[in-house]
Amino acid sequence: MTEGHAQAQVSLLDSEWQRLGEFGLVDCSQLSPYSIDTEQLLDDECCLEILTRIQPQLGATDLKVTASLVIKRIAFLTLAPLLSGMAWYDKALDMRIENCVFEYPLIERLWQSRMPLKHCSVHPLGAHTHRVSWREAMLTHVFKGHLSLLVEQFHRLTRVPKAVLWENIAVRIFSIYERRILPILAKHNGADVAQADFAYLIDSDTTGIFGVGHNPITRYYYAIPISETGPTATRVRRTCCYYYKATQPAQYCGTCPLLGKKPSCRS
Repeated sequence: MTEGHAQAQVSLLDSEWQRLGEFGLVDCSQLSPYSIDTEQLLDDECCLEILTRIQPQLGATDLKVTASLVIKRIAFLTLAPLLSGMAWYDKALDMRIENCVFEYPLIERLWQSRMPLKHCSVHPLGAHTHRVSWREAMLTHVFKGHLSLLVEQFHRLTRVPKAVLWENIAVRIFSIYERRILPILAKHNGADVAQADFAYLIDSDTTGIFGVGHNPITRYYYAIPISETGPTATRVRRTCCYYYKATQPAQYCGTCPLLGKKPSCRS
């Protein structure tokens, strides 16, 4: 791979590509045979077919559980490289749904999927571009132009509550910033910009980027102690993601609201 990896004029450097690749970022030359254009999930027949195919591989009891666990995976694969690239390099990947590929291979119920992009060029924060407007545009691409569409589709087809789907996305955002982005930048006294990005995402006044009339993330956030290595306390969820319905014997995420009632957990 050369320094100008993507075909467009502005690309990730090799070192940047390698680092973001740790979150599953790849280009479309490395597609899994178990993959479709993510945009195809907006087709009812195709979406139900893929969820039905994934369900037994996950061990999920029904399509509602499957949809919940799928959105958790997609949220991480889209948001981790995007938010990290924005914070670390002032470069934003194109995470609109039409540019993404959904991979769904699993081995022993564990995801093996990555995030292939059709076009790997980036939108840099230019010297004459205000970060606020740049950030708004890039986040609108990934939410209004991708994740919000999938939330609506999965809810309509499987009746999984939107609250569950949005909290699945919210906990990914919190974890990406608190466990990955901010601890690394804090070591170099460079966390202020990323902290501002995070604050923007959870601000109740930030609504336009989601395209749903309100900020669906805000209600799930409350402050917890953060050290140089990450959170030192657990932010318990309001909703359950149904992970326990895809495990045998039942296991529970470390932030599950049901944990106080159950003996088994998964951090």
